[in-house]
Amino acid sequence: MSVTREEKVEQLDRVLQGRTLHGSENLRAFLRFVALRAIDNDESQLKEYVIATEVFGRGNDFDPKIDSVVRVQAGRLRVKLQEYYATEGKADRILIDLPKGQYTPVFSYTQITAALKTNGVTHAVAELTTNASAAHEDSDAEIVTPASEPKLPSLRRLKLAVASLSVLSLVLAVLVFSYRRESLRAEGTSGSGLTEPAAREEIAPLWGELLRSPEPVLVVFSNTLFQGTAEEGMKLYKSLDSPGGSSGSPALNQSMEAGEKSREPLLDHYTGIGEVMGMYFLGDLFARAQHPYRVKRSLLLNWDDTKSENIVVLGSPAENFFLRDLPQKQDFLFRPLKDEQQKNTFGIVNTRPQAGEQQTYLAKQDGPSRSQIAEDYAVISLLQGLSGKNRLLILAGITTYGTQAAAEYVSRPEYIRELIAHLNTAPPGQPPKLPDDYQILIRVKVNGGVPIQVSYVSHHVLSQ
Repeated sequence: MSVTREEKVEQLDRVLQGRTLHGSENLRAFLRFVALRAIDNDESQLKEYVIATEVFGRGNDFDPKIDSVVRVQAGRLRVKLQEYYATEGKADRILIDLPKGQYTPVFSYTQITAALKTNGVTHAVAELTTNASAAHEDSDAEIVTPASEPKLPSLRRLKLAVASLSVLSLVLAVLVFSYRRESLRAEGTSGSGLTEPAAREEIAPLWGELLRSPEPVLVVFSNTLFQGTAEEGMKLYKSLDSPGGSSGSPALNQSMEAGEKSREPLLDHYTGIGEVMGMYFLGDLFARAQHPYRVKRSLLLNWDDTKSENIVVLGSPAENFFLRDLPQKQDFLFRPLKDEQQKNTFGIVNTRPQAGEQQTYLAKQDGPSRSQIAEDYAVISLLQGLSGKNRLLILAGITTYGTQAAAEYVSRPEYIRELIAHLNTAPPGQPPKLPDDYQILIRVKVNGGVPIQVSYVSHHVLSQ
């Protein structure tokens, strides 16, 4: 059954109005042009020369052998379409695909497409997992293996699979960041114009101090230890009410402590999907701002890093143990709590409630599974670093979905403008100025594992 013209137009409008392409005007124009030509069966216009001149403003002397703008943008559009259908468009009935090697988009029903591609996708995932596992054999020191752990082949394969998939996710995220940076350089453009002085000035109240230094910003992502097996159940290695680092460093003395406390195997290298998506948002921001950054997993962080670098942390103290030991004053704290059924859970405690504020904030879910989260809360904390000379930005949700939303909130211009409007302390007519140290509480609506709405709740100035 073929997709009708009305369905094609409706789906095109849905993608163009989505969050994924928000701010990417070049890609929106590209998709609109090729999709409408395909819908009108005018595929003779879908040539590289025509697209370059009609969409990207190239002159009549355009030479595709010299100028690769159309090929570069086509690659970026394919990545964005994959991102759209993996997030906000995962429930859409119509799929828009731009097959590699052509500029004619293909419209199909997602159920049919999924059925046709199942074998190929399964084979590709299996091949990637196998390759990643084989590569991981060469760096086995990264896998925590206590001396007392039983040498069971099945457990080893399970550990390698978990570690490999997590490593693969982060590798793919970093490759996307690198591709985006290089494609922007190849175009000679800044995408949404973030490199223009006016745009950089717009985000300066929030990001100015972190981007002012020529040194790379250190982005730290959650990578906590879990104990147990997939068959028998897994739990956090350290309980939510335990202290953070145990040896003068944020990193645990993993192998010794684990071997002494339990004979259960440890599966580390666990990173939530929200942290991976948050890495994408931050990488996109740094690429547009043309500012260097580097990435580190929290288990490898040390106190020297926290004293000497500007740091952005993705994830709460539930996964980033060193955050439990920070000496900086904070009003919104992550703590073990009881829910309405008096079951143990994890939430946010407001230690200094203002008028109209709650004392506790908990995530809400529509069923027994943590994957059924319907509402989450997150805290954005901008603090002085331990040395007093650097800055620490913490983006933490109660669940991984809140962490993703917090990263999006500080990366997208429309959210940054909202943030600045709430915290601005400058007199009318003066350039915006934010407090030195503050925390912002946001509410996140989640649907199908995707944050679909982010809203400001409150903020506290910590220096008051």
